[in-house]
Amino acid sequence: MKIGVVLLCRYNSSRLPGKALLPISGRAVIGHIVDRLRRGADGRPIIVAMSDHPHDDPIERFCKRSLIPCYRGELDNVSSRFADCAEAWGLDYAVRINGDNVFTDYDSLRAMIAITETGFYEFVTNVPERTFPYGMSIEILRTDFYRRTLEHQTVEQQEHVTSWLYENSEIGMRYVYKNSRCPDAAGLHLALDTPADHEHIQRIASSSAKPLSALSFPEIIEASKSKKQSPWRGRFGPLLIAEIGGNHEGNFEVAKELAHQAISAGVDYVKFQLYRGNTLVSSHESPDRCSHFKQFELTRDQHVELAEMCQSNGVGYMASVWDLGMLDWIDDYMPIYKIGSGDLTAWPVIKEFARRKKPIIMSTGLATLDEVLQTIAQLQAVDNRYKYPEWLCLLQCTSMYPIGPEDAHLRVMHTLRDVSGLAVGYSDHTEGSEALKAAAAMGAEVLEFHFTDLNSRHQRTFRDHKVSLIAEEIQELKRYLRNLVLLRGENIKQPQKSEIDRGHLTSFRRGAFLPYAAAAGESVRSEDLVFLRPNVGLDARDAETLCDATLLESVGPLEKLRVHSRGDSH
Repeated sequence: MKIGVVLLCRYNSSRLPGKALLPISGRAVIGHIVDRLRRGADGRPIIVAMSDHPHDDPIERFCKRSLIPCYRGELDNVSSRFADCAEAWGLDYAVRINGDNVFTDYDSLRAMIAITETGFYEFVTNVPERTFPYGMSIEILRTDFYRRTLEHQTVEQQEHVTSWLYENSEIGMRYVYKNSRCPDAAGLHLALDTPADHEHIQRIASSSAKPLSALSFPEIIEASKSKKQSPWRGRFGPLLIAEIGGNHEGNFEVAKELAHQAISAGVDYVKFQLYRGNTLVSSHESPDRCSHFKQFELTRDQHVELAEMCQSNGVGYMASVWDLGMLDWIDDYMPIYKIGSGDLTAWPVIKEFARRKKPIIMSTGLATLDEVLQTIAQLQAVDNRYKYPEWLCLLQCTSMYPIGPEDAHLRVMHTLRDVSGLAVGYSDHTEGSEALKAAAAMGAEVLEFHFTDLNSRHQRTFRDHKVSLIAEEIQELKRYLRNLVLLRGENIKQPQKSEIDRGHLTSFRRGAFLPYAAAAGESVRSEDLVFLRPNVGLDARDAETLCDATLLESVGPLEKLRVHSRGDSH
């Protein structure tokens, strides 16, 4: 039994002209569709079927350059084109996919092919009852069965390929494959039909670190629903959080001065810690630590003044709130919650933050991967929005002061992103800014670092001063980040304006030329061609696809060529 996929494409669309070759993340739509189909087809043939009208020539050219098999058939009878393609390739069953199905679910395709291989059904489809989104339709038809339906189809039905079968549901043995994995996806619009659809698909593609071809059905649905702009975008790239924490050592005037310096240094957020010694540490089990925290306490009015100081200067205020009684009166000043490493396993405490429905940053010091995932599950059980990367950011952190570079383990960020699908960042406890720079280069979306002033770092004994940056170091870090953002650029591979403006797409690339003079109408053989810069006339990529090509006009040696061959012209 031979099963293959027939991808029906057209270039000419009234609502979205050229949609088959529109770029998404730098790759043509048809390329993304084929990439996803290959995952589900497991080596079975995939053929792009287009019309024999010249307006579909660009699709054929793309297929030939990409070594994708293609077939050209009737313009006005899509049903016949589909059947003819299936027969031309000797397919017993043909999978019908539309050229607007950018998100064909490869797992469903694989399962539906397995059902087809039983040989019991003539029509396997996931369309009836619309349990899948629009843009994920998969239909598998036995070729000889479908051929017999053509004589019954009207002209309008021929345009829609399978509409006659749905209108005559008693014909043929059928299997309806239903979506049970993502019930809330039923009937969503994910097809590519308008410019707005193209923009929406672009947003889905850009919202994930994975390539579009690798996104699973649930990941696509999650991304399509997520519309909140990421709060982790700072003015210089990653969100910069200056953690004053306990560096004021209980002195409010020092706290204000440090906040002023951090604000002047241009960070995105200034962060403090809210606690009372006796509501954080057991005075019985750890009396010394309880006394230590008591000495570092600031009052409610003092914290509110610090928050208002930040806000009035256009800088965000953030705090690790270690006393839920304090959360009620500081909550209005905090657009983002920060959960410190020590509270990662304090589920009864951090669930209260999740109930208040704000973005959360969570440090992961002290934790195993299992503990991190368990805590994520606890937050998501309170509110489903913490499945989205714009709602929950995980910081790699080692809870020791200071740590050497060997204890930073920045690659854990990649692990956290891969296993959770969430945003990631880094909370630094090394000396200097090298680890922060490395974390930014590795894709950290949030950088948290302790902050102090120069005198305190040299004269005070409290441990956090040693791992803290000062204002001048933040300025230097920002300069680095500006350059880094420019160097990293976009994740879309495409020619840059500077290359285009200087004509390098033509001058740096090679065209195909004849080394001798030839008259109009003479045949051109690929073995006669030489390949030289600039790329004018016949593109070097198309030379090997020439079939019975003839010159459209006379040329001298090494003049640009204009040739005509079946289905193509240059």
